[in-house]
Amino acid sequence: MNVVYYSEVLGVGGLPNYVIQLANAYQASNPSASVAIAHSGDTVNPSLETTGLRIVRVNSARDIAALNPDIVHVHLLSDNDMIEDLFTLGVPLVRSFHDYTSTCLRRGKRRWPGDRCQRPLNVACAAYGCIISPPRDGSRLPALADLPAKIAEMESYQRFDAAITGSRHMEGMLLKNGFDPSRVHTIPYFSRFADDALTPRPTKSGTGRLELLFTGQAIKGKGLEILIGSLKDIKGEWRLTVFSEGPRLEPAKALAASLGIEFNISFRGWVNQGALREAYVGADVMIVPSIWDDPGPLVGIEALAMGTPVIGFAVGGIPDYVLDGQTGYLVKDTNEQGLHNAIQNCIDHRENLPSMGIAGKKLVIERHSQKVHLDAMQAVYHSIARNISARRGNGNV
Repeated sequence: MNVVYYSEVLGVGGLPNYVIQLANAYQASNPSASVAIAHSGDTVNPSLETTGLRIVRVNSARDIAALNPDIVHVHLLSDNDMIEDLFTLGVPLVRSFHDYTSTCLRRGKRRWPGDRCQRPLNVACAAYGCIISPPRDGSRLPALADLPAKIAEMESYQRFDAAITGSRHMEGMLLKNGFDPSRVHTIPYFSRFADDALTPRPTKSGTGRLELLFTGQAIKGKGLEILIGSLKDIKGEWRLTVFSEGPRLEPAKALAASLGIEFNISFRGWVNQGALREAYVGADVMIVPSIWDDPGPLVGIEALAMGTPVIGFAVGGIPDYVLDGQTGYLVKDTNEQGLHNAIQNCIDHRENLPSMGIAGKKLVIERHSQKVHLDAMQAVYHSIARNISARRGNGNV
């Protein structure tokens, strides 16, 4: 079965990394199949590890048709004309929902800091002010979001043969937005380091400073500044390593300096897979301080695969793998104090971290391995292909 994976852009973040990992996994499992990653961006982020993959820039559904797909799996697309054109290809269509781009005017379900909107996308969004958008093209005046176009986008995706989510939270969000339950499939994300979960974590002394790790974009929703603020007045020795780039990186550095903890924090940019693996192994605790309903951040799963416990807020898809007191600490109070208490608990009770790391590895093997993920994904592909073939045989397509 030839598969085309499509994403509007291949930039930074978990989404493009996941698309590349999924394409690699499918290609390795189906050597005779043709696999391509199509995008419409001007460039491909050089930090993405695309070696051995067919990356194709496309401008239309016609360009995708030229790749001769048996199935088109969309990961990010908001061009309504192109979405509609995909239906003319006559092949099964799948949409993975990694974020709220197609179900929210503001993409992040947030109107102000701390907001976590749970409402479905509909005309009422205008009454809640979500139709007001930031200025465009250098203008100082607010813009108006195209609410009818966004609703049309979501309704087009409701007609796709399958909708894939990576967490229970996103499954609930799609159902709340009127997606057919029979077409919604929750397939937990997998870790690119899942094989490491099969090997014991190197034994650490359990003494000395606590090594903390953050990796993610430096944007407000990812909570880097919340994490830095939470570290003030932590009792005991600790060091935080930050792998990040983005608009909030400099403010985060300034905050660390203002709190007098800048010498305890090592700010680094994006790194390759090998360096990130070493960072996960070297850390005592991974922090995922997302303050929005992050649908399913991969970094926490990657850390668990290496036997590194995770601290995260109880938002979005994080509770799927941060099992409080088992694989880490799930912080229910989404603020600096809640995070501070969890980190202090790790310092005060370091003896609990090894068993949490073992539980994390077990969870990855059972639910977040590449094989488990790929088997479930291919089952969806084959199921919808059979359904379409049956409908054609009955003259219903």
